[in-house]
Amino acid sequence: MANAGPEKERQMLGLFLVPGVYLRVLAETVGKLGHNERQLFEGLSFCAEDLKANDSRIFVTDAIVMAERALKLAGDQGLSLMLARELRVTIHGTLGLAALTSPTMGEAIDSVRRYLQLRVPFLAMNINDGGDRVLVTLRAEFDVPGLYHFLAETVGTTLLMLTDQLIDRSSAEELGFPLTDGKIPGIKVHLTGPEPAYFRQFADHLPAEFLYQQREEMLIFPKKLLEARMRLADADASKMARDQCEFELQKALKDQGDITYAIRNMLHIMPGPLPSLEAMAERFCVSSRTLKRRLAEKDTTYREIVEQVLKDRAIQLLRYTNQSVSEIAYELGYADLSNFSRAFRKWTGKSASEFREGGADPAPEMGP
Repeated sequence: MANAGPEKERQMLGLFLVPGVYLRVLAETVGKLGHNERQLFEGLSFCAEDLKANDSRIFVTDAIVMAERALKLAGDQGLSLMLARELRVTIHGTLGLAALTSPTMGEAIDSVRRYLQLRVPFLAMNINDGGDRVLVTLRAEFDVPGLYHFLAETVGTTLLMLTDQLIDRSSAEELGFPLTDGKIPGIKVHLTGPEPAYFRQFADHLPAEFLYQQREEMLIFPKKLLEARMRLADADASKMARDQCEFELQKALKDQGDITYAIRNMLHIMPGPLPSLEAMAERFCVSSRTLKRRLAEKDTTYREIVEQVLKDRAIQLLRYTNQSVSEIAYELGYADLSNFSRAFRKWTGKSASEFREGGADPAPEMGP
């Protein structure tokens, strides 16, 4: 599959927008750490005042510039963990409301999974069943050299802090998960980067265990804990918020300039089996012929995009769950195990069983 060069990829990033409130909180956090936050805005087409409007949106390219500057100024002071603490649930707008009012923790996480790209368009989130655990993985949609570990630590910690803020303590305790030494038992955060020097000063104040130098960015939850009620559970309010998020999502997907990114983002939030070309074309309000042509202009096909998503899911399920190969094939939408086996060998050069037994394996690709 064709890959965009660095310059072209950076131009594509400009097609995506980030809520200005996140950049405002980033600047304020840099200021709280003792730095002049005005340095973050130098040469950009907006200032701190412009970010105060609730509906302000900033190009991802500009957001990356600000984050790079912030990291240079305050990264070694624990900027990522400080920022996560400042990103309270109300800052996330309708997405925060959908999570806050969800009936259960599991439904709150599902709301975040489906609508995360409305708030953080360069990250995708997947949820996999790991037997008695649920694996929530994060993956970058674009290469952001120098920022990846910062973003992963910030987003992972933010999700954890929101869980801590939203869950009903008595309900969690009834399910066998009492708060112990300020931590919710059973939850773990996996991050691929090395443990930063500043982490130890924050560790005791984080509501779960953090493990660094892991294979993938991931939050692990006990499956039973996802049955816990949310503090402000309100099914009607949650449905209204999700409906608004859905409207925003569909509009954003239709407005995205690069159709391959739009389709891949859509597929990442869908359970298997994945939709046909015709069904996807209908979602984008175009004919299947037009969708084929637009993908051909990007030097790819719908089948190639689907196979990459299936490959990534298969790798995650084999790595992190105890499901049998047959169960994984069925979950991915393969009615015939032999078809899945042939596809997996084509993707990786190994059978699914060989892959699971160990040895070097390919990481999920980033970007189309």
